[in-house]
This record gives sequence, structure tokens and C-alpha cells, in this order.
Amino acid sequence: MNAFLQENMTNNKDKPLEELVNKTEERTDSGRDASARKIAAVDIGGNITYGLVVGAMLDYSAGLNAAGILASRTYGTAMNSVVGGPYGWWREKAFKVTNTNEESGKVRKTLVDLLAFNSFQVPMYATAIAVGSLISEGSIDWEKVRDGATNLAVISPLIGPTMGWYLDGFRRLFGVKSAAEGAYKGSKPDAS
Repeated sequence: MNAFLQENMTNNKDKPLEELVNKTEERTDSGRDASARKIAAVDIGGNITYGLVVGAMLDYSAGLNAAGILASRTYGTAMNSVVGGPYGWWREKAFKVTNTNEESGKVRKTLVDLLAFNSFQVPMYATAIAVGSLISEGSIDWEKVRDGATNLAVISPLIGPTMGWYLDGFRRLFGVKSAAEGAYKGSKPDAS
């Protein structure tokens, strides 16, 4: 039998059940720690909401028409549903590899977010443009793919850090640690 459970069964016979449950939750949950599944779900939601707004503006700047923007954002939403969690993990790894944490300076954290964004999101965005042009024009317009990826890379000093700030704010809204704090390293295993 679990030592913690055995200890509480023998030492807390006369305490109300609610008090014992609260005590158990305190011992098993360190406040903001969350399951890996919850962290991924929050990262997915943050990526989708940020991607819808910013992605539509980028699609327009790449020359897509309304149908192309709709197709690209639909594909982008589906893609963010799959890669949103891994991107959150990727950001955390970028912070860890560069030894950057919550106490690090704002410039350093911004540069780490820029690194994570350019090494992950720019290639993903290029595929979204390819799918958008394929659906709207019947073939992949490689010039638009190149222009879209180039546009994103050029404005990434604005987009990457703001996306990082947005994603960390979205995490905080749902009680998940920021990427610099490393939510995945303290996550509880999923009970699947």
C-alpha cells in the first residue's frame, strides 16, 4: 500500500474527508503543475487563436484571395491542432538549451522566442501557404510559398516574441507555467 495513503489512514481517522482530500491534493499537485495533456491543450488553443488573426494578415500580404485565406486558415487551424502542443514543448526546449529562465532579461527571452519561432513556425507556415495556393489556384504557387515564408521570417522579430508573450499569457490564464518556467518538466504524467 502507498506509504502516504497508509500514513493518512492511520493518523487521520477522525478528520473530515474534505480535509483529507485537500491534503492529498496539496501533496500531489504543486499548485501550477499540470498534466502534459493539459499543457498541450492550452498550447494548441493559444496557437490556434493567435494563428487565425496573424495568419490571415500574413496570407493577405502573400497575395492570397479570400478563398485562399479561408483555405490557408482552415489548414493552419488543423495544423495548429497537431503542432501546437509540440511547439509549446519546442519553446520550452529552446529556453532550456539556452539556459534562459523567468529571471533572465527581456531581450534574452525575446531572442529565444525568436529562435524557437524561426526554427519551427516558419517552415510550418510555408506548408500552409502551399496548401492555400493549391486549393485556391489548383497548383502550388512556389513563388507565393517563398514570399509568404520570407515575409514571415522578415517580420519574425515582431511575430515570434509577440506569439511567445501571447502563448505564455494564454498558459497563465489556464494555470500553466510559462515556457521559461518549464511546464513540461514539472508536469504530472497523464492517467490514460
